[in-house]
Amino acid sequence: MDGDAAFGGEAVDTREAIMHATYVALQKYGYAGISISRLAEEAGLSKSSFYHHFDGKHDIMLAFADYMLEDFEQALQTESTGDPVADLYTFLNLILGVHPTERGAPDQVERLGAFLELRSQAINDPEFRRKFTENPDRYVAHLSGIIEDGIEQGVFNDVDPARTAEFLLTIVDGIIVEATTRTDDKREELWECLSEYIETHMIAQQQETEFASWRQRPGRLTTSGTQNNADPRLTTGSPGDHPFFPSEPLEKDLRDPDEETEE
Repeated sequence: MDGDAAFGGEAVDTREAIMHATYVALQKYGYAGISISRLAEEAGLSKSSFYHHFDGKHDIMLAFADYMLEDFEQALQTESTGDPVADLYTFLNLILGVHPTERGAPDQVERLGAFLELRSQAINDPEFRRKFTENPDRYVAHLSGIIEDGIEQGVFNDVDPARTAEFLLTIVDGIIVEATTRTDDKREELWECLSEYIETHMIAQQQETEFASWRQRPGRLTTSGTQNNADPRLTTGSPGDHPFFPSEPLEKDLRDPDEETEE
């Protein structure tokens, strides 16, 4: 079953085999196309095996959301360094998958897409909404702990750990949407912007990390005008000329096309 590699190893029991099969089925059919029959086919199990562990599809998908989060938290523990700066970058990279890790994993964009598709169910499903309120709170708590350790060690500025963690994870959420809903992959470019924020506003002194810093990259995004961008489409200069903060607002046409007069 192709799902065995989806979370770094062979399934240890029937329940985990169902989780692996759910990942594969979600990639193949999307949430709406998943059925117990298709899950049973992917897992090589009988339908009765599924109903022995779960009440139905909805129950399976809620459990799968928990499984993805638990898998991430387990990976974070195994890759923790004890250095707050390195742990911060490791935490963010484990979510976004910008830089390779030693841990074998499937394509990270596909994995992020599976998570985002589950989260989209929270728009209309109260149980998923509660799930995706609880889960981000756990991320915030873990990331706040890393930031608190960094403040205590003097490597981070005296920022509000919880607010800073929520802000960083909101940026990460946006990067996930960009990575999974576009034809191109903007993660590396946006990682540079995220690194710039961390190094400018959070890190009290320059720290050596294994992750590429925005200061080490030619053509980095800048608002000071001290270095030109390699991409001429991205302007430099005053903050008002930053590509994310244009000096003049873009014109929008919000008229209803049905109300336009025919010429």
